[in-house]
Amino acid sequence: MLVCNYYHYYVGGRMNELQKKTLTILSATMSLALTFGASGAMAGVVDNNNNSAPLGACGAANAADTVACVGAWNLDNVQVDLIHLIDGSTFGTFDPGTGSYTQMVVGDSFVSKVYSGSTLTAKVGGKVWPVGEPTAIKAVNGDTGTVASGKPENCLINTSYLDSTDTGDVNAAYLDTANPQPVICSSPFQSHKRFKIAMQPATTAGVTSGDGQQPIDLVFNTTDNGSITPYEVFSKINNYTDKRLSGYKIEVGVGTGTNFKTATDLGISNQLYLSLGIGENTKTGGDVFPGIDGLATFSHGLFGAIDLPHFANEGFFSNTTAYYPVDAQCSTAAGVVVPCLSTLTPAGQQFSDTIYSSGVLSSNYTSLFGAWLPSIWEPKGIFYDDDNNPTTDPKLVAWWNGTEWQKGQIDGFVPVTSAELTSWNVNGAGSLYTEDVIEDVLNLGIDYIVHVGDFNGGSGAPGKFTVRSISVVAADQTKPVWVVDPAPTLPTTSSSSGGGCTIGGDGHFDPIFPALLLAGLGFFGLRRFSRKS
Repeated sequence: MLVCNYYHYYVGGRMNELQKKTLTILSATMSLALTFGASGAMAGVVDNNNNSAPLGACGAANAADTVACVGAWNLDNVQVDLIHLIDGSTFGTFDPGTGSYTQMVVGDSFVSKVYSGSTLTAKVGGKVWPVGEPTAIKAVNGDTGTVASGKPENCLINTSYLDSTDTGDVNAAYLDTANPQPVICSSPFQSHKRFKIAMQPATTAGVTSGDGQQPIDLVFNTTDNGSITPYEVFSKINNYTDKRLSGYKIEVGVGTGTNFKTATDLGISNQLYLSLGIGENTKTGGDVFPGIDGLATFSHGLFGAIDLPHFANEGFFSNTTAYYPVDAQCSTAAGVVVPCLSTLTPAGQQFSDTIYSSGVLSSNYTSLFGAWLPSIWEPKGIFYDDDNNPTTDPKLVAWWNGTEWQKGQIDGFVPVTSAELTSWNVNGAGSLYTEDVIEDVLNLGIDYIVHVGDFNGGSGAPGKFTVRSISVVAADQTKPVWVVDPAPTLPTTSSSSGGGCTIGGDGHFDPIFPALLLAGLGFFGLRRFSRKS
């Protein structure tokens, strides 16, 4: 049997739909890393160490340079590998000190592996080249562009790039051009700002319920500089732990592993703390982020209402948001730890070293899937290429619930008829319908701000701080029915057995690879995306 191990997913062992599309639409050439740097006297600053004038860009301003942004994210506990997506093999070198890396071409990506000692706790990823490059995380300081909703002008963000379809700027371009434009805090909606933290099985090993005992420690380099700088953190936490989760925690402090201490433990919580943006809007004095249902959410394409101009359709599973309520831990004058939002006013003025999912996941998710699913239990879906364009993201039209193929909530979850399945010719030759996993049920987008001040001993002193992520294991680890009772063989008129190429023997069909072969790789010059994060 032919196994086309074509889209190795660099953070979870498998490539998702957008990354598959990326391989069909990008041209191969050399790359350049740019990022927006510090502007003026800042404060406790997290900064890339290879910035260059005039825009504080990482590396030299020419397409022949292969120098990524480094310095903001401390890589002492991180191994960055360059990867050929076609077979998952590593190649070349990456220099964590200078950011220099082996030239990448289409079909190449990277993975940043985070360790606690010798234990792998997370794989951090961004976008495949030339949309993104190592290491997946950079710092942006003093972004004086139009930052939305009075948010901070500083952020920790993905090492990705934009093109004219993202920005409307004809000069915007990816890394395969002479003038690539980096994503920054003020970049447009859905311009692939979030880096993805794929939480690994070690984070929950040996735990039957409650906090995982192997946290994920992301360390950042900082310099004291006179005041406190807020950084919006653009990230997702993705459940590759092999266990259902009931939520998450984010802590800030200093150190890694057993040497980690929170900012409160160290007595520096007035200089290093987390917040949920309550009362921090620099334009209105209101809140930075949406309400309680907007701080930790699953994909709007699966769970969400029509919200123009951004979302023209309701979510497949629900027309309301799937979310965790979120709170922060604060201390009273007597030193008692209490929830910030429900107890203290104004909550935004309290110094907190911990934010966390403070309640249960919304029922529109749990009524279908139970507690937060791990990757080993992803449900299957049927996707329709509604514009007959393999360079855009297909539309989810049905899912397997363990008993039958069902349409989405807008159709009342009615079963797909056998006649429809036959006419769809799923995975068949020339068909616009393919079967794949619904990966976005694993991926939680979280919003928060880390405030960085002078906690290193004085102005100009270098130091480090740690943003720690903790997986919280659900007590109920019931296996879903669609895993116990797998989907039946789909009717197809194709003469190919099993629908064609799969990855790694796990049966996940790649509709793009054979299309590229038939098209003579003609899609490589295109650059259109329909889903960005």
